Amino acid sequence: MGLKWVAKAAVQKGISVLPGSDRLNHVLQQRVSRSVQIDDEFIERRVEWAGMHLQAFRRHGRADGPFTAVELGTGWFPFVPSLLYLAGAEQVRMLDRVDHGQTDFTLTTIDRVLERVADGSVEAHLGPVDPERVRRLGTAREQVASGDRVGGLASVGLDLCIGDATTLELDDVPDLICSNAVFEHLPRPVLEGILRRFEELSTPGTVMSHLVDMCDHYAYADSTVGVYHFLRYSDRAWKLIDNDLQPMNRLRANEYRDLYQQLGIPVTEEHLTANSAAELDGTPLAPRFAAMDLDDVAATTAWFVSASA
Repeated sequence: MGLKWVAKAAVQKGISVLPGSDRLNHVLQQRVSRSVQIDDEFIERRVEWAGMHLQAFRRHGRADGPFTAVELGTGWFPFVPSLLYLAGAEQVRMLDRVDHGQTDFTLTTIDRVLERVADGSVEAHLGPVDPERVRRLGTAREQVASGDRVGGLASVGLDLCIGDATTLELDDVPDLICSNAVFEHLPRPVLEGILRRFEELSTPGTVMSHLVDMCDHYAYADSTVGVYHFLRYSDRAWKLIDNDLQPMNRLRANEYRDLYQQLGIPVTEEHLTANSAAELDGTPLAPRFAAMDLDDVAATTAWFVSASA
């Protein structure tokens, strides 16, 4: 087993217990994010995510016409909000606890999105794109480049919404609420509060579409660590390893399912990766996970769609 994940965990744990950890983490994230590779795979995954949310909305919400959306945890690169705008969103609220965005990241996002429009790959996932919206996104890019990032995004209805999602207040009801690889970083009580608030904000026709990455994220930094590595630790041991900066709650598919049921939120569609219990062969499991249905434990991604009736 490699040491990269150990070093990363130690650094994050160390920062998380220091005074001003949020500020220190933000500085670290800025430095680390410079090395994030915005390669074709990174971009195509986000185009696919936007298409999945849009398809779910078209199946269970309105089949066509303008709509409004909320994205939880937009982060550095507003790819999905930009793509939803091209797909017809009149407004997308980009919900984060703090503003992670930067001018160069936003410019990179818009440039990559416009490139994908030009090569036709956006339409393959979103359907026909209005040329006027493409033009307006290009104009917004110019405003961002001039130094007005927030105003440029707002000019096409992409609005920063900074604060606590559990107490989110909106003047109108969103048609679509979505997230991408965010749920797995939220402690269960926080996630429960967010889902409860989203349900309170929903009315008949509102669609929630949430994509969850249930892999051990240290596997992305250390190739010697498998996607199930973190399941070997007891909750007590994992609490010592995990940190408050980029936590992993280790919830499995059945636990997300139970949370939705507890809150009375219908799961209209559930899609899990095809991983079966056989994928876990040779992986030591902490008692908490060993007692579960191993097909739920083995699933590495989940997509939960909820349509309010």
